[in-house]
Amino acid sequence: MKIYTLRRITVICPSCDLIFATTQVARMPKISKESKVEADLHRILPDSAVRAALLGTCPECLFTWWLSTFAPSLVLPQMAPDSPPVANSKKFGHAILTGRNEGAHALDLAVVALNGYWSAREEFQEGRKWLELAAQDLEKALADESWWGNRSRYNYILGEVLRLTGNFHGAVRHFNQVDRKSVLPKELVEHQIFQAKQGNDKPVLLPPHIIQAVFKLKPEVEEQAQVNQPQLSAVDTAPTLIV
Repeated sequence: MKIYTLRRITVICPSCDLIFATTQVARMPKISKESKVEADLHRILPDSAVRAALLGTCPECLFTWWLSTFAPSLVLPQMAPDSPPVANSKKFGHAILTGRNEGAHALDLAVVALNGYWSAREEFQEGRKWLELAAQDLEKALADESWWGNRSRYNYILGEVLRLTGNFHGAVRHFNQVDRKSVLPKELVEHQIFQAKQGNDKPVLLPPHIIQAVFKLKPEVEEQAQVNQPQLSAVDTAPTLIV
């Protein structure tokens, strides 16, 4: 059984040095081909609280960023003030503000916005504004030639974000810029181009063999005898693979 575990810890705010208590993900199962993964390459988590626990929010100055940014403290959690009671998806809004104030790169802001979208989805809320933010920052990041990274894969991510917002022309344009450097299965890219051309703006769940290829999972012995692979499929809201 795959179990996600949260725990209380204390950390030090890198902005104002306040020691406060927050929640940390203590255990997260490794991704597997049975995981629910969508075509924007994110794993669907069982609760938005898990994703929100990846961030820390200072109760004094509201500095919000990835929890790894906060130094650990030896103070007991029950002896420190708590992180403010912010709705899970809204924590990512605070992180966007912090990132802008701290001069974070557009790519970092785009990743935060994407997590805000995924968190909203996990809360069964509308996430279009998050997608629009992510698209804007991804466009800025890809226009910046000063950083090194897998630009081809980020073109794919931007294409998928644009498809989800209904910008199908822009989606196809960015999907067509994806090459071998993305290290993504050609089947996946071609499927998403087809979805965009068909005017489909629904999330798409990945079948096990695509998950295995994307995340470079080691094949199991019994998979070698498998002949019929489930295909990529579009879904409305329920995270269930339609074969």
